[in-house]
Amino acid sequence: MKFLILITLLFNILIKAEEQISTNNSKKHINIVSEIKVIDEKIKTLISDYEQEILFKTAEIKQKIEGKILFSKPNNIKIIHTKPQEQIIIIRDKKEITIIKPSDRQIITTNWERWKGSLEPRLKGLLELGNYSKLIEKENAELSYEDNKKILIIKSKKNLYTLKIVFDENDIPIKAELDLGETLVTTILKNTKINIEIKESEFKYKNKEKYETLSL
Repeated sequence: MKFLILITLLFNILIKAEEQISTNNSKKHINIVSEIKVIDEKIKTLISDYEQEILFKTAEIKQKIEGKILFSKPNNIKIIHTKPQEQIIIIRDKKEITIIKPSDRQIITTNWERWKGSLEPRLKGLLELGNYSKLIEKENAELSYEDNKKILIIKSKKNLYTLKIVFDENDIPIKAELDLGETLVTTILKNTKINIEIKESEFKYKNKEKYETLSL
C-alpha cells in the first residue's frame, strides 16, 4: 500500500514538473514574440544589397546569387537578381507575383499560393522582413545575444527547416541562414537603409520592352 502511495506521489510530481516546464516554455516563447514584434515595428521600409549562397549538400554544389531587395510594409517585396542572371521578382501583398526574365524576354505572372511551394522556401528570411514575429508565433524560437547582436533561431515544428537570423546593434537584419535539410541557404544583407520612401510604382512593372507574358 505504501509503495502504491509512493508511486502515485512520484507520478503526480512528474506531471506537475512537466506542466511547469511547459508553462515556462510558453512564457519564454511569448517574451520572444514580444521582443521580435518591437524589432518588426522599427522597419517600415527597407532597401538592401544582398549576397546569397545556396549549398546543395548531397551534390556539394554551390550557387551564388547577388542582387538587391526592396521591402515596404505590409507585404510588398521586390527582389532584383543581378548575378548570375538578371531577374526581377515582385510580390504584392503576398497575392500577386510577377517574375521578369530579361534574358528570355518573358514575364511570368502567378499567384502566391502556386509560387510559394517552389521558390518560396529558399527565400524564407527575406520574405518575412518586418514580419518575423508572425512567423515565430507558429514555430519554435530561441533568442540569444552576442557582441551587441541579437540571434534569432526559428525551428519548424514539422522539422521542415531551421532559420537563423542575425540582427545588428540597431536591430537591422544582416544575415540569415536557412537549413532545409539537404539545402543550406546563406543570405548576407549589406548597405541596408530602412524607413526611407519607396514609391508604390517600384512594385509594379510596365512592360515597355514588350516581353511575352505568361500566366501560370
